[in-house]
Amino acid sequence: MGGPASAGLYGWGATTETDGSVLIGDYWNYRIVHFEDSGAKAAPYVFAGKLGYGPGTNQAPYGLGVDPFNGDVYMAEGSEPDVNVYDKNGNFITSYGTNAVHFVNFTYPGHVAVNPVNENVYVVDQWAGDIDIINPKTQSLVGTFGSGQLIQPRGIAFDSSGNFWVADQGHHRIVIYNQKNSIVKTIAPPGGVSTSFEFRGLAIDTSHSVAYVVNNQGCRIQEFNADASSGQYGAYTSQFGSCGTGNGQFEDGGRDITVDGSHNIWVGDLGNFRVQVFSPSGAFLFAEPSPPAPPPTGGFNGPRGATFDSSGDLFVTDTYNERVEKFTPTAGGGYTFSLAWGLRGENPDQFNYPRLMCFDPANGLIIIANTDSNEIVAYTTNGVYKWAGTGLADPYGVACAPTGTIYAADSNNHDIAVFSSSGTKTGTIGTNLGFDRGIWVDTDGSIWVSSMASGKIFHFAASGTQLGTFNVGAASMPFGIAGDAGYLYIALSSSNEVAQYTRSGALVSTFKASTPQGLVFSSSGRLFVVEEGSDVVGEWAVP
Repeated sequence: MGGPASAGLYGWGATTETDGSVLIGDYWNYRIVHFEDSGAKAAPYVFAGKLGYGPGTNQAPYGLGVDPFNGDVYMAEGSEPDVNVYDKNGNFITSYGTNAVHFVNFTYPGHVAVNPVNENVYVVDQWAGDIDIINPKTQSLVGTFGSGQLIQPRGIAFDSSGNFWVADQGHHRIVIYNQKNSIVKTIAPPGGVSTSFEFRGLAIDTSHSVAYVVNNQGCRIQEFNADASSGQYGAYTSQFGSCGTGNGQFEDGGRDITVDGSHNIWVGDLGNFRVQVFSPSGAFLFAEPSPPAPPPTGGFNGPRGATFDSSGDLFVTDTYNERVEKFTPTAGGGYTFSLAWGLRGENPDQFNYPRLMCFDPANGLIIIANTDSNEIVAYTTNGVYKWAGTGLADPYGVACAPTGTIYAADSNNHDIAVFSSSGTKTGTIGTNLGFDRGIWVDTDGSIWVSSMASGKIFHFAASGTQLGTFNVGAASMPFGIAGDAGYLYIALSSSNEVAQYTRSGALVSTFKASTPQGLVFSSSGRLFVVEEGSDVVGEWAVP
């Protein structure tokens, strides 16, 4: 069941062409779209629309930049981790990174800007906490700076003096550098560094000497003086924007930002499936598309987890659409869509990349690993929020015991977190498991967990005693686990296979599935496989 179900636009990255038109990174549609400053579709409308790995393909466009000398377009795709280069007509030219034409050891390239003085390309490497400089003439890395000065930098832009501003998210500040890569000034957000402040984008109107910073917390666009000759250089001046779904509001804060040829401000509004445009005074002008085209129900965009409740209803985490969908069994043996809930955001009833899930039979609740909010969350089967279990680091998997105990694969803490049925963390199991992802409670109460980092499957008693381990190979990137009376089934996500193992670790057989993620058995003994690669949930009869 299922199939592709993308929104019309997932507005994220943003930059302005040399003719004043605007490019928007359409994140989960894996492309760049092109608008005139009036909002009309420009030609070519679609750039870089090829999903994949390696040169000329992408795994979601993050930050965008344009070379002011020749109009070349740079697209940073953090998770690849590469930077692709296209000409102004959208034709692929070359790429830099680990899967690219020219090797550069990026960790997570997030934003990019071209130096208007010498045409060097500045790439913000978020996870490395530095900025890499590429010379497009020699097509090579010529310098790196900022290490030890920056933590998770997220945006970069040059002002009219040639200084460049960097959004230093980890320090909750803006850092201004000169052409010698020395710090000229640091700027705290209004109210000081204690103010909630999450950078998502940075742009400068060089003609008007105004810097715009997207402060995701509070859904604000904040303005600063970018006139280096002024005594108020770097001073905060004003702000606009608020949270919500209306005009001038952002569902999950804003994303990247750019200034078009008419000096209007474009901001990616990912949570509302659009990009919004504001006048220099901060007045809302229009949005594209209008009205927004949200994802259709009954399909998926990057699904991860699935579970059944006691009534036989099927629930699926539609990860990139930031929602859960519920399907009811039909008389003919299939399933029909009945309910969806969820939005992108950090509020208690919102999602931030929901992944694996389970059904708690003791309390009748759906439990979901809300990965990027570092929590597990509980809902009724009708989508009513109940509680969150916190104190986790990027949990990918969750498993429910019949007793009401909940186990979370606490992926970046490399252990298993144990929760009560009300969401209270009561302890941990295991240490140094690597990046654990899939987790399942066996009929005897023991726990199986997969480690992506090591390629191992760990087996623990409910008491926490390790009972054994076996290896399925790190290259296969194991994810979801489920079992029946005879065998374990493990999703080998990068191998596009589901593997059948004995509980002693002997491989029995495999079958093909497109990037399998979560696994769950129905009450009739059928194995349901969430296939991220094809946006479907497959139903399998297994031995």
